[in-house]
Amino acid sequence: MIRYRNSNTGDVVERPEPSARLEHLPNWERLDTPKAPAGGGGGGGPSRPEADKPPARSASKAEWQQYARSVARDADEVDAIDGMTKEQLIERYGGGG
Repeated sequence: MIRYRNSNTGDVVERPEPSARLEHLPNWERLDTPKAPAGGGGGGGPSRPEADKPPARSASKAEWQQYARSVARDADEVDAIDGMTKEQLIERYGGGG
């Protein structure tokens, strides 16, 4: 599991795989480094990991907030997430699942 911390809010999220989006956002820092898989291996996985997809509409508000933070474009957008209702999060960040 890979962990990231938001330097603006202090929020910590975990992802099963590295998140390209969080890797490139300046306000997110990676807390731990991934361990190489046993046996090496190569080849690519799916082009869009499951972790990058929006949660199901039935997911908790906290899950929607976590997802929204992972795709937010800037610090102002991240700051607004805490004040949004679950319905607003779903409307803005997609109604997956």
